[in-house]
Amino acid sequence: MALRLLFAISLSWTLTACVSDTPIQTPDPLRQSSAVSVAMPGFITSADTVLRWHSDLLWIDDPDGRFERSASVLQEILQNEFESKGYRFVGADEAANYDVLAVALLGDIRGHQQVEEVFRLYPSLSAPAQGYKRGTILVALAPAGTTTVVWRGALEMFTDPGMAPVQVREQRMRWGARQVLSSIPNYQ
Repeated sequence: MALRLLFAISLSWTLTACVSDTPIQTPDPLRQSSAVSVAMPGFITSADTVLRWHSDLLWIDDPDGRFERSASVLQEILQNEFESKGYRFVGADEAANYDVLAVALLGDIRGHQQVEEVFRLYPSLSAPAQGYKRGTILVALAPAGTTTVVWRGALEMFTDPGMAPVQVREQRMRWGARQVLSSIPNYQ
């Protein structure tokens, strides 16, 4: 009986040593994202796959042109990410396997009918973050010269388009490009 009591006491000391009182931390909104991608059966790539831009990246909800520079920077970053995976880009008038279409927007995708029709993807962050807007990057690939999308991806993340220094925003764009294109095969 004394042995059982001694065992019970030592077990309770061991268990109390495992208890911690760690406060619950709120995750950093700038580290949260939601990505989704869909590949159709006709999406076939190889180390020889050639891409071209269907058009310049379109930044939705920018009537004053405030994000025009950001749009060209994001397009360049997306192209660099494709190229780092082994894909080659050519000019609009050259032969390619796939046309690339990219869109960026602040706010919710819902309500942008043309974007919804092309992409049909709805990444969704779990909860709003005070002081930050939602930003979404959408990318689609279609066999060159067609409108049949065979791969599409979308990434939603919290953003602060006017608060962070330019270098930080561009670093986040590079991170976002890696996230949204993560399911594209890598040939490097």
